[in-house]
Amino acid sequence: MDGQGAMGGFYRVAERIMLFAYLNILWILFTLLGLIVLGIMPSTIAMFTVYRKWLMGERDTPIFKLYARTYKNEFIKGNGLGLFLAIVGYILYVDFVYLGTVDGMLNLIFTAFLFIAGILYLLLLAYLIPVYVHYDLKFFQYIKHSLMIGVISPLMTILMLLSLIALYFVFRMIPGLIPLFSFSVIGFIIMGNAYYAFVRLERRKEDLEDVVGESV
Repeated sequence: MDGQGAMGGFYRVAERIMLFAYLNILWILFTLLGLIVLGIMPSTIAMFTVYRKWLMGERDTPIFKLYARTYKNEFIKGNGLGLFLAIVGYILYVDFVYLGTVDGMLNLIFTAFLFIAGILYLLLLAYLIPVYVHYDLKFFQYIKHSLMIGVISPLMTILMLLSLIALYFVFRMIPGLIPLFSFSVIGFIIMGNAYYAFVRLERRKEDLEDVVGESV
């Protein structure tokens, strides 16, 4: 029994490793299908959609079918999100370049502003796609919810950052893993931490509603 249990555990681990490699290949192929620039966002959305299914316990969903359907359905809207992120990032870059041309108090004010704006932009990058695949909202509500969840979930945000840093050192030590697992594992870390942030917030909301209901 113990041997069967050990072999079963080994098989499950091997299966997960193969699935991560498979998703990494799908991400690359579908990104290339969109000529890279137009393929990055819809391919990433498709990958995060698969991870959401896994995290919700729906592991029997056909991966390629779900991936291809999501890529097709979200191609235009996903690239709209990507364009928005690119514009905001470019504006921050221009502001950062402009910062070097001012001195004194104005420089201090701009530095503080850009620091806060930069943090918010990083939170947006981390949470926008997970929020997009998990919730059904309007365009600017995705942005609002992404920033809100990032700000009020510091523990999950820090855990996400630490996990990505740890992954960076793993890839530095074993660079041969990069072409097989880089995009898929990064995506899983981001979606996994974001998903549990969503779950915690939803539980808090339910607990609050229960307390309010009991007090009425």
